Amino acid sequence: MKSFIHIILQVTTVLLTASSYAQQCGNRILDPEIAHFLKMIDYKDLTLEQLRALPIEQIKYPQLPIMPYPKEDVQRIKITKDSIPVLVFNPLHKNNLPVIIHYHGGGFISPLVPGLEYSLWQDAKNYKAVVFAVDYRVAPEYKFPIAVNDSYESFKWITENANQFGGDTNKVVLMGNSAGANLVAVIAQKAKKDSISKRIKLQVLNGLPANLQPQNMETSISYQQNAVGYFQTKALCYFAVETYAPNQFNNPEVSPALTSDLSGLPPTLIINAEFDPLRDDGILYASKLKNAGVKVWEKCFAGQIHCLIGLIPGAKPLNEFEALVKSAMAESFTKH
Repeated sequence: MKSFIHIILQVTTVLLTASSYAQQCGNRILDPEIAHFLKMIDYKDLTLEQLRALPIEQIKYPQLPIMPYPKEDVQRIKITKDSIPVLVFNPLHKNNLPVIIHYHGGGFISPLVPGLEYSLWQDAKNYKAVVFAVDYRVAPEYKFPIAVNDSYESFKWITENANQFGGDTNKVVLMGNSAGANLVAVIAQKAKKDSISKRIKLQVLNGLPANLQPQNMETSISYQQNAVGYFQTKALCYFAVETYAPNQFNNPEVSPALTSDLSGLPPTLIINAEFDPLRDDGILYASKLKNAGVKVWEKCFAGQIHCLIGLIPGAKPLNEFEALVKSAMAESFTKH
């Protein structure tokens, strides 16, 4: 009887902990501006079967508005033996600036589309940095580990050559959104194995897919709460990983949260959103990093969707995100 009671108590504790864990970000009230955004773009959920039936070009090339910026503020180069395209933004046209190596999102399927360039230019201005945006090769034409290899080799090249473009290689930040956040986490782990992780002063992970195992997608509370209705869906996550890394879900270079030893990784800022199926991935990875002794800043934005999509420039959450990045950069550059 005592054993049975003990088991019941353990199960109850787990359920209570899970409930607390899931509810620590907001009260399930979607930001009205985001609700308006989803209505404005006529957002509709697609099932996994519908995604599989679509021409891949419809997913690969999202129709993002192209905003103008001064063309003299960007250089377009190709680096490494694989001629990976990289956009280098230096709107301040100065030297000895912090270096931000940016890895874009898009489910490992979309390339660095022109509609993303304005925001990268804006980041270089806001953070007073040189931004290197890596256009790693994407699926289905290039499956795992091509994106990882491109991203890692580009990281090594940029940290050795950024000074040629006005960057200070002693102040390197890796920044990634969604799939890009996954790649940043993997790069940091690979750099640790190669004893070059000290090159990275900070990693910024926004909307991190940390565990792409199907069992995680079926048990994670945030995956169940936000499976449909909020732009990034569970079906999209399934489609992305089966397109990018079929049958590789258990590989830590696909699911970086599966790495057993996270000690010695660079300081990390993790950004989550309440209405994101990937929310609990980010929370879990932050917890694992903290337990391994890594300096972590984290913020979950109530009422927001994946990667804070849909907010207009100047919105309060975007300003708060920018302030968090600036603060983490300043502290990391000073102490590490």
